[in-house]
Amino acid sequence: MELEKIRKLYENVDISTLSEREKLLTELIFTDRNSVSTELLPNGRYRILQFSATDFESLESTLKLLLPDFASSDVDKKIVIERLSNDNPTKSELFDIFQTLSQDMGEKISAYVGMFVDKAQLSEIYAEESTIFKSKKSFSEYILTESLKTSDNKILKDIRRELLENLEDQKLVIALYATNGNQSQAAKNLYVHRNTLLNKIKKYEQKYGLQLTGSDLVLAYNLI
Repeated sequence: MELEKIRKLYENVDISTLSEREKLLTELIFTDRNSVSTELLPNGRYRILQFSATDFESLESTLKLLLPDFASSDVDKKIVIERLSNDNPTKSELFDIFQTLSQDMGEKISAYVGMFVDKAQLSEIYAEESTIFKSKKSFSEYILTESLKTSDNKILKDIRRELLENLEDQKLVIALYATNGNQSQAAKNLYVHRNTLLNKIKKYEQKYGLQLTGSDLVLAYNLI
């Protein structure tokens, strides 16, 4: 409890104004806050869902029923860890779920849906994603507005590498970007049925943790 009070005193302080001793202190008190326990998780790929909700315990109980691959949670950090499978909801589907739950619970639920990574990378990725969530921006908005500060961002590097290695994903991004997200027109341009395109979009969102609309689409296009 006392540690949490100290954290609140320092969490909005400009680090450049601190002495070297104070900088070391803040680094120590915030270290465990940006890490997650993964020892009990089986090997595999996982993503972290972060939330801002007053009644997280009720939300957690509901998500255990709704998410087929609910792996674990942390009430203090207000996070849920989900294991990768063929049944994971896409980012779009998750936000539809969160909107419905917001209405049912009578409070706005803010959430950040992370990307799937190997268990060994989960803590490192969570540290980056928690910073983005605190900025109240989507990943793409954060990258686009903070590009100079995040040029070494591991998430961005992983997405860029994956995109550049997958020609089909590049064609999908280009087709949707060229049609301003018009799925019917993009399907025609790719010479595929619209249902085939929707399946490609779903697989893309599961792979990258990004939507093929708005700023996420703009970011993907600019990475190619």
